[in-house]
Amino acid sequence: MRPEVSVVMANYNGERYVAAAIDSVRAQTLAGWELLLVDDGSQDRSVAEALRAAGDDNRIRIFCQRANGGPAAARNRALAEARGKWIAIFDSDDLMKRERLAALLARAEADGAEIVADNILTFSEQDCMASPFLPATFARRPRWIDLTQFMDPGGPYAPAPDLGYLKPMISAELLRRARVRYDERLRIGEDYDLMARLLASGARLRLEPTANYFYRRHPHSTSWRMKISDIEALIAADARFVREMRALGPEERRALARRTASLRTLLLYERTMQMAKAGKLADAALACLGAPRIWPLLTRPIRARARRLFGKTPIRARRMTAHA
Repeated sequence: MRPEVSVVMANYNGERYVAAAIDSVRAQTLAGWELLLVDDGSQDRSVAEALRAAGDDNRIRIFCQRANGGPAAARNRALAEARGKWIAIFDSDDLMKRERLAALLARAEADGAEIVADNILTFSEQDCMASPFLPATFARRPRWIDLTQFMDPGGPYAPAPDLGYLKPMISAELLRRARVRYDERLRIGEDYDLMARLLASGARLRLEPTANYFYRRHPHSTSWRMKISDIEALIAADARFVREMRALGPEERRALARRTASLRTLLLYERTMQMAKAGKLADAALACLGAPRIWPLLTRPIRARARRLFGKTPIRARRMTAHA
C-alpha cells in the first residue's frame, strides 16, 4: 500500500544522533509512513548506526551517496524515491513527539492545506530545557502563511522568527505539479528556498501552533554555523528567485528586498567579526562606525545568553528521547 507520509532524512556524520531520530519515526502513532534516509558520504559510523536502529523494519530504506553533496542533494535523492502522499522533512539529529505526523496530517486534511508545519522546540545537549521557536503571539492559533509573510522575517538574526527553520510536511502532488526540487547549490537555507518556490507557485503554508518537533542545537549543527560563503550563497539564491519568479507582486518584491537587505547586513557583520578575530581591531571599529545597521547585531551574544536563562520550557531528561 502507498504510505501516507514519506519521511525524508538527510544525514552526514550524524552517528551520535541518527539512531534516536530513527527511533522517533518508528514510535509515531501514525502507522502509514516510510522513512527514506540518505547518507551523504559520511565518514563516521552513521550507516552502521542507522542499519542497527532500522532493524528489520521494511518501512525504512537507507541510501548512500558516495560523495558529500550537501543536504539539498541528499533530500533530492530521497524525493526521487518517495512513494508517500505527503513528504515530511526531518533532520537526522532531531526528534519528534509520537503524535507529530498524525497531528500534521489531521491539520492538513481538516484545513485543505498542501503544506503544513508546526512550531518547534530548540534544545541543546547541555540542559534539558527547550525554547519555543515561534513566539506565543505568532503561534497562538492555526494560521495561513503566504509568500510575503514567509519572506518578511528576513535574515537569521532578525527579531521576527525566520520561518525557513520550520520543518514542513508537503503534498507530493504539489511538488509534482510545481516541479520544484531543492537547490543543490545551497548548503544552508535550502528548506527556505524550496518553500518560497512552492509558495510562489500559489500554495499557502498552514501553521499548526503545537510544538511537536525538537530541534537539536549542537556544535556541529549546520544551521547554526553560518559562514560568509553561506550568506553569499543565500544572497545569490535571492537574486535567482527574483529572476525566475517574474510574477511576483509588489508586496512580495518588497518582502524579498527586506530579506536580502537583512542578509547583506548579516554579511557585513560577519566580515567585521572576521576582522576583529584576525586582530584587525581598528578596521573592525571603522567598519562598525560606518555601518550603523549592524549595531543591533553586536548585542547578539548578550541576547543569546538571555534566551538561555529565560523563556525556556522545562523538559525532563527522560522526555528528550524518541518517545517524547
